[in-house]
Amino acid sequence: MSDDTLQNIREAFQTHLSEQGKHQNTIRSYANDLRQFAQWCTNTFGDEFSLAELTRSDVQDFRTFLLTRNSSPASVNRKITALRQFFEYCVQQDILMKNPAADISGISAEPRAPTVLVRKDALLLARTAERSPGPLEAAVILLLLHSGLRSSEVCNITVGDVHLTPREGRLFIKGQRGKTTRFVYLSTRAQNAMRQYMRWRGVTIMAKRLRKEPLFITYEGSALTQQSVDQLVKRIGKSAGLPDITPSMLRNTYAANALQGGKSIETLARAMGVSSLKTLQKLKSDLIPDTEN
Repeated sequence: MSDDTLQNIREAFQTHLSEQGKHQNTIRSYANDLRQFAQWCTNTFGDEFSLAELTRSDVQDFRTFLLTRNSSPASVNRKITALRQFFEYCVQQDILMKNPAADISGISAEPRAPTVLVRKDALLLARTAERSPGPLEAAVILLLLHSGLRSSEVCNITVGDVHLTPREGRLFIKGQRGKTTRFVYLSTRAQNAMRQYMRWRGVTIMAKRLRKEPLFITYEGSALTQQSVDQLVKRIGKSAGLPDITPSMLRNTYAANALQGGKSIETLARAMGVSSLKTLQKLKSDLIPDTEN
């Protein structure tokens, strides 16, 4: 369908809404929603997509796309309502035979399962970090993605918390009061990234005078903060073509992968320093098909 044809239908629909007495804010919102849907269709199906060929599954896929963009339930529901009314108008005008959004349900306002990265995006993010000119990016990204650390925990790691041998690597993770609460094992890729970072940092695990020093510092020499971790993750995500990536998404991805690999919720909670099992239970039930809590 040409852009002009679709634009004409959308403009006629807006006129229809105005004649029905809809508020101008509602009409503008619906117009923006329809433009977003049209752009999604173009990106998904190509420039010559046809309204007549759209199915219920396509509308569901669009709804899923919105959720991956962290749209609020209210925003998603409004967009689905806009599509439902637009398609109904098209049916009335004999443009469509049926409304593909007629029975698409809205999104519950209840908390959704944590957002995670699919496998190919997680691999892409890791590779992008490993290709960075400096070693800090890969070390931080792989700790978040492969060990499920919180950004605050990454910032609190000291030189003395790192234990690397030729065969394994692990970190002691402290609680808020500085007491060791757990240790986590490092993946092979995370170990390699940590070794490269520590060589750049100019420290070894034998440097006793530095054992209480923060391990991670910026390239300017200041201690890493949660804000700088957020900025680092967002920058690497943008370079990988994955906007709006956050440290919590990487932690959630680690959890999802561990659950899919067969790790129990209780074991994973201990490994991640989680006191409440509710988030992990929701992650397992919502993101991993055919499993029991």
